Amino acid sequence: MTDSCKYCNNLLEDLHNEGLQCESCEKYVHLSCLKRGSTPGAFAGDVFFTFTCLECSDTDTECFSRENTKWFHILVLTFYHLNVHNKPLSRKGFYHWRMHVATFIDKNWNVLFDKSCKQKRNWMGTISGLLSVNSSTFFTRCRTFTEQGWWTLTYPKLTPHVQVKLSNELASLKLSLKSQNIYESDTVLLADIIKKSNISNEFTIMTISLPPLEHVKTEDSQTIDEISNSTITPINDNQTNLNPNKTNNKQKRALLPTFDSISVSDLDTHGPVKKKQKLNHSLTQSFDETATSSSQESTDSKESILPIKMEPAIKLLDPMCHYNTSLNNLFMLKRLNLKTKLLGGLREEPILSPYSNLYLKPYIHRDVKKTPHWLKIMAQIQLKANEKVKNYVLPSRSSIDYVYVQPSHIPAINSLCNQFFWPGIDLTECLQYPDFSCVVLYKKLIVGFAFIVPDVKVHENYISFIFVRPGWRNIGVGKFMIYHLIQTSMGKDITLHVAINNPGLFLYQKFGFKVEHVELNFYEKYLRNDSFESKHAFFCRLER
Repeated sequence: MTDSCKYCNNLLEDLHNEGLQCESCEKYVHLSCLKRGSTPGAFAGDVFFTFTCLECSDTDTECFSRENTKWFHILVLTFYHLNVHNKPLSRKGFYHWRMHVATFIDKNWNVLFDKSCKQKRNWMGTISGLLSVNSSTFFTRCRTFTEQGWWTLTYPKLTPHVQVKLSNELASLKLSLKSQNIYESDTVLLADIIKKSNISNEFTIMTISLPPLEHVKTEDSQTIDEISNSTITPINDNQTNLNPNKTNNKQKRALLPTFDSISVSDLDTHGPVKKKQKLNHSLTQSFDETATSSSQESTDSKESILPIKMEPAIKLLDPMCHYNTSLNNLFMLKRLNLKTKLLGGLREEPILSPYSNLYLKPYIHRDVKKTPHWLKIMAQIQLKANEKVKNYVLPSRSSIDYVYVQPSHIPAINSLCNQFFWPGIDLTECLQYPDFSCVVLYKKLIVGFAFIVPDVKVHENYISFIFVRPGWRNIGVGKFMIYHLIQTSMGKDITLHVAINNPGLFLYQKFGFKVEHVELNFYEKYLRNDSFESKHAFFCRLER
């Protein structure tokens, strides 16, 4: 783009300062200069609107109407928005097409599509089909995880506007080559188009350039760096004939280096090196590059960072090293002091909810008045252990923090659920709607949690789990969590199941829950036969 913004008179630039064109005066306006703050939906990089600026509008407001957007545009926009604002939901940068992509489109259907576009029964099949067909734009790695269906953008840093423009150029190039009976991979063609478009290298980082998981040994024992550089070959302008039947064996994925295939020049020769330490230095280099790029994107913590002298390190010959975060130099560079790791620190950054696209406060509530039995016992132990110390004073205690659920909480929450409820519980799904959650922390210890599932029926939410750790009960933790969940569901009924011998029923009744009926053997498929818990449950409802 070489036009200037109508509001600020600054130039528009792809990937940096993109904008919308007014259909009346045909002038552009930066997305950041819009008077309403953003486009409808506030999706990152969303320029797929018919726009009327403030001066040309009859209503003295900026007008937006969704274009007849194609499904390809919606998918690119969805992946880009998830990658920018909902990165914690991903698994190493990949998103599940049904759990993340389809759910996001379903919740934002009225904003992503025109009002005349109705939601058909097979719309999810359209998503899976387009992901499979457009292999140059979307990339999957099925064997990275134990299940299929995880996708990401091949060039995740390119904005949707640039992605669509490159896709149109790719389609035109394929038609011209087809008329000449020349056939080539879409990925190779797209790489050549990007090279000729002079896009900055920082935006052309490819997902498929990551270290591969499925490795095939090459005949001449090339290094991983050499093969990754030869995987995508740009089209030569003087090349007149491309034979699609010929395949280059050197473009196959490389095998992790073995002890016998590594030369002495590849070794880190700081000190004596044993035979078992002969590892490929290119592995170390790839990890250093990954750590450097990741550390630039992450937000620097205000905690003290230990000065570390980074030296060329030898990576273990581990097939899992490509996705083992404990071996990533990023965690060495961002090493906090031991006290902060064990006890935690203050949270200052807001949390972006993928459900409502709102920024949630770092803390729901911080309590320093309640003193549970567990803290009293710990204080007595400290006094007993230091009774010989003169004028010993107990250290100041931390606050009990009520926060929204985060990915770092899920492993501990799942462990508590499997220990105190029944095995097989996985609450990862709650990350999709953190607005309806409450996790109680003491430093980094999870004291309790409560979750509510929104919109199980029309105007009805369902409380799925409420738990308070033993030793922290009877001080009002559970009461505050229930109160918070009720406040998040204003105007909607709230339902739950509770065992008939669970004393928590009296707490629910204090908030106005009423028993509607008894469901026999409700917990039979969850509890073991030797469990003393009742398998029957009350179904309670709080009418609003």
